[in-house]
Amino acid sequence: MPLVFLGLVMGLGAFTQTTMADTVDSTSATSQVIPVDAATPTNQTTNTQGQTTPTSASVTTSATTETKVQDPVTTSSEQANSSSESTQNDTTDKVANEQVVDSKQTVATPSVQANSETTATATEFPQPQDAVEKRENGYWYLYNIQTNTKYTGFQTLQDGRIVYYNNLGQMQYNQQLIDSHWYLFDRSSGAMKTGFQYIPEQNKTVYYAPNGQMQYGEQKINGYWYLFDKGSGAKQTGFQKLSDGRTVYYNAAGQMQYGEQKIGSGWTWYLFDRSSGVMKTGFQTLADGRKVYYAPNGQMQYGEQQIGGHWYLFDQANGAMKTGFQYIPKYNKMVYYAPNGQMRYGWQQVDNDTYYLEYGSGAVTKGQKKIGNDWYDFDSQTGKMATGFTYLNDDHKLVYYAANGKMQYGEQKIAGYWYLFDKGSGKMQTGFQTLPDGRTVYYNQAGQMQYGEQQIGKGWTWYLFDRSSGAMKTGFQTLADGRKVYYAEDGKMQYGEQQIDGHWYLFNTANGAMQTGFQYVPKYDKTVYYAANGQMQYGWQQVDNDTYYLEYGSGAVTKGQKKINNNWYDFDSQTGKMATGFTYLNDDHKLVYYAANGKMQYGEQKIVGYWYLFDKGSGAMQTGFQTLPDGRRVYYNEAGQMQYGWQTIAGKTYYFDLGSGAMAKGPTTINDETYYFDPDTGVVRGDEVVFDKATSTLHYLDLLGHMATNGVYSIGGVDYVIDSAGVLEHAVGEAKIDGHWYLFATDNKVLVGFQTLPDGRVIYYNPETAQMLYGQQEINNHWYLFDKGSGAMQTGFQYIPEQSKTVYYSSNGQMQYGRQNIGGHWYLFNDESGEMYKGWKLEGHDWYYYNTNNGQMQTGNATINGVNYTFASDGKQIPNYHIDYTYALAPGQGDSGKAANNYIVLHEVGVESGAAANARYFKQNLNRSETYVTFVVGDGGKVYQVGAPGQISWGAGYNANHNAPVQIELGRTWNSSQFWQDYKTYVRLARDMAGKYGIPLTLDAGSTGTRGIKSHYWVTQHIWGDHVDPYGYLARFGVTKDKLAHDLLYGI
Repeated sequence: MPLVFLGLVMGLGAFTQTTMADTVDSTSATSQVIPVDAATPTNQTTNTQGQTTPTSASVTTSATTETKVQDPVTTSSEQANSSSESTQNDTTDKVANEQVVDSKQTVATPSVQANSETTATATEFPQPQDAVEKRENGYWYLYNIQTNTKYTGFQTLQDGRIVYYNNLGQMQYNQQLIDSHWYLFDRSSGAMKTGFQYIPEQNKTVYYAPNGQMQYGEQKINGYWYLFDKGSGAKQTGFQKLSDGRTVYYNAAGQMQYGEQKIGSGWTWYLFDRSSGVMKTGFQTLADGRKVYYAPNGQMQYGEQQIGGHWYLFDQANGAMKTGFQYIPKYNKMVYYAPNGQMRYGWQQVDNDTYYLEYGSGAVTKGQKKIGNDWYDFDSQTGKMATGFTYLNDDHKLVYYAANGKMQYGEQKIAGYWYLFDKGSGKMQTGFQTLPDGRTVYYNQAGQMQYGEQQIGKGWTWYLFDRSSGAMKTGFQTLADGRKVYYAEDGKMQYGEQQIDGHWYLFNTANGAMQTGFQYVPKYDKTVYYAANGQMQYGWQQVDNDTYYLEYGSGAVTKGQKKINNNWYDFDSQTGKMATGFTYLNDDHKLVYYAANGKMQYGEQKIVGYWYLFDKGSGAMQTGFQTLPDGRRVYYNEAGQMQYGWQTIAGKTYYFDLGSGAMAKGPTTINDETYYFDPDTGVVRGDEVVFDKATSTLHYLDLLGHMATNGVYSIGGVDYVIDSAGVLEHAVGEAKIDGHWYLFATDNKVLVGFQTLPDGRVIYYNPETAQMLYGQQEINNHWYLFDKGSGAMQTGFQYIPEQSKTVYYSSNGQMQYGRQNIGGHWYLFNDESGEMYKGWKLEGHDWYYYNTNNGQMQTGNATINGVNYTFASDGKQIPNYHIDYTYALAPGQGDSGKAANNYIVLHEVGVESGAAANARYFKQNLNRSETYVTFVVGDGGKVYQVGAPGQISWGAGYNANHNAPVQIELGRTWNSSQFWQDYKTYVRLARDMAGKYGIPLTLDAGSTGTRGIKSHYWVTQHIWGDHVDPYGYLARFGVTKDKLAHDLLYGI
């Protein structure tokens, strides 16, 4: 043992004894100190234990010997109390020869081994026959029973154990360096170990030959080659470079591998020579036919690899070299590999198809590519060079490639058809094209030039192309079927109305044939006339002995009435033929007359021996009574013919002059008999008194209508004298004749209009009949009232029972309107009906009250409906609060309806905000929130009006809204002083409005329909909703429902 080791042993003491296991090789860079298990007998080795000396039993072996692994030594039960006793299995017996790598071939016995192979010889150790084991002071010794001396060195005990005793005779354990060789002895029994052994303290597996010596370098054991570190003896695994330059691989069991092997965490494939185990590199052909490539590090290669200046591709799964077309996902490209695996570039012919492989990347060209000065196209999937017609999706165009793949341009004749390709893009042209020689031609959707008649486009428009050159035709053309048609400058066949060279033509909307004669044009809802040359005609036209008028400008056949040069004509509503004679105009509901020249006739016209009358403005034939320009009043029957002589019309008798047709009026002598005809109506009068306005006298007519003259006649049972002129004679003054009162002046004349009688009565006599009038009468746009009995004109206040109204007539008898001061009191009368106003009246922002008993405007103090009010001398109410109109809705805003006078609804705003803020919200958000009330109270007793009093508000649901002329919100505050100001005004306003609308001052009384002041909570309980205000907020300051009810009833 080296002195360093001895010193360590002596310095550490018996309980920290260590053994140096890796110091035999002078090339080792490091030393390892390994503690010995304290449970072993070696723990009791004293500092007197010296360097083990070699004995004759020591045997050295070659570093490259083939050895059979010895089985572990077993201990017999008879030696249980000897030095071989042990409490646990020795962990050094573990053999680290487990295979852990995937291999397609694990071992092949080499036919030629680079290292020499020798057979190990049996090693013999002495076996004393006169020896006995003894344990002294914790150490086992072997004594010669003859000499009582201790054996040292290697000894074979009776139980077969080979053990080692140091110079002190003490049995040794664990690793021991003896004669420059490392040995391993069982930690319990001291038996020498052989074969593979795991040294846990140094985390290594080593191999001990049958002679117990640790082995190094290459060793063939049980037919497998192993490699042990030349310094530590540790079994080697993984890749190793041997002294002869071979790179080999040992699996996890330490066995050299051959053939294909999958190694490492990435399970990389390697190839090792089946004989020598040397790692293969470069191109290799495997047993399954795959040609693969191993890099200089031995790893099989995958994917793209540049080898010898050429790119190759190897299968990502099995490494097989790829040929032919291959897709490279990493670069998103398709390339081509020749049979030798090398990537190709440029033009390539593959299976009769042409491809172009990009120089540099080798990528199969796809899509369009300009090579040289020519464009080519390669299939987007396969890369095959295109020929013939090809649609380029990216450019949205169809092109043509010749057999050599070059794109073609200009006119090309292909398979007997002419095509045109754009000179710049090569795009196949379709539709109309103008060629260099000036021809306009047409190519169909297949690109082929068309000839003859062609129906083209979404509208299937007809064109005409020369049958030889394909040139598009324009202008008038006569087709093979005889149709004369017209093609515009753009070549389109024309339909319907067309203006050509300043003339309008019409072409059939289906086949384009030029039309003649009368034609209906639906687009303009007109009928026009085309001459034989197809041109539209205008003005007066004679067609087949009928006269027509065609409108200048539109050419439309005139239908119905038309004024031409200040004369009205009528044309048949269906055919447009000019009308003559009597014609009934349905639209005007009149019968007119047109002369032979078609002109409408007016005024008196004698037609076929009868006089007719046509209105001078409308030309309508007149019937019935008519007054002619010369003053004659005549009568035309239903046929429009003037009538003569006696005529009974509507049950009344008239007389018309036999020559002029003039109607008789007033006294008229017919066949020596005098008749009286009503001076206005001309009706013959009979058995009645009539007033002659011309003479202001009365006349009497007998039953036959004869005017009475020269005699005494009984009228209404009273005899009256009629003079020779037929005038009824009577003394001056009032006279009641045949039930009617008249007023006579001198000379038997009667008075009309307002008259004041001797008894003071002011009477009004009808100017038409001279009879006294009664009751309400409108005279010269003024209303008067006359006593129904005496006829006396009434003045002052009058009640009109038929109209249930009280009115006022001034001293002149005229009804009065508006505000009137009568007897020192102000009254208000309706501007339309004159009815006297009673009750509350809101004018602007001011309230007035007119006594409901006498209509007088209220001033001073008054109690109305239980509420005390104060009025100024001008009648304006002086309220005990002030209203701010800043947020009042403008006229037309909000609901236009008036609410029924049933409820005053009390609210509170429900949020911690004041009156002005809520009033402003109601106004500004009216259309969005559709919510507002009449008043908002708060901010220290202020009142803000939003809706108009009496107007429907939107605050409590449909039913309540329509029954509440006033709804009041109360703003919130936390300030007690401000609250009581607000509360006082809240109560006063509610009482004020209740009094004005005649609503009881009771709070929340009764159920639905019970009139009174209502909380929103009451509305929720009895009508609709989910609100409970204002009670929750009022309670904040101690106001209960009872207190609110008391204050509303009695005031504050």
